[in-house]
Formats: sequence, structure tokens, C-alpha cells
Amino acid sequence: MQQTVIARGPGDVRAPRARRASRGRTRLTVIETAILALAALALVAAAVGPSLARADELPGSATIKVSSNESLWTIAAGNPVDGLTTAQTVHLIKEMNGLEDSAVMDGQLLTVPSDGDTSAAMARR
Repeated sequence: MQQTVIARGPGDVRAPRARRASRGRTRLTVIETAILALAALALVAAAVGPSLARADELPGSATIKVSSNESLWTIAAGNPVDGLTTAQTVHLIKEMNGLEDSAVMDGQLLTVPSDGDTSAAMARR
């Protein structure tokens, strides 16, 4: 850093001024922010996208009767949907049945994704 001392009179010495190099750094910060925003958007889209599948794009559905000691997780794991995790399938079953939480009772009837007659649904994919 180059120091410049300006004297205006006896005893008047000003502190040296530092040069600013903020223009290049400001542009880099804007670029970094844009890259981070796009990366965050891509992550959100990847996480949320599969759960936004429409019902008519699903393989089909069936009605099951909940057995004792079954949970929504075990039901979802037993009725997998291509492209969805078990957690996303749980969310789908909750939506299909209008459930607010994951609690199910013995004897309860639930609509779940099914492999039955998938030809029409697969043709739409």
C-alpha cells in the first residue's frame, strides 16, 4: 500500500488513505450470491418435486384395512411408489386420505398407492 502524506501547513499532517479495491469484490459477491441462490433453488426443487406428483400420474390406488401393530411407515414401505422415498409415500398416503398426522388405528380403511393396472398410468408418464 502506498502512503501519501499531505501537509497543508506547520503541524498539519493527514493520515494516509487506503486505496479501495471494492469494485472487483462487489461483482464477485453478486456472482456468488446468484450461484448460491440457484443452488438453493435446485435443492428445494429436487426435494419437493417428487412430492408434488398429481394423483392421476400415480400407478393406481387400492383400499387396505390397517392391521394391528401397523404404522403408516410400514404401510408406505409395503406400497412403494417409483421415484418417491418412504417418507414421501407416507406424505402421499396422508394426502390421499385427508390425514393430519401419521396415527392409524386397527381396522381403519386407507387408500394407498397400488401396482394394480399400471399400464394407463405409466403411459401418461
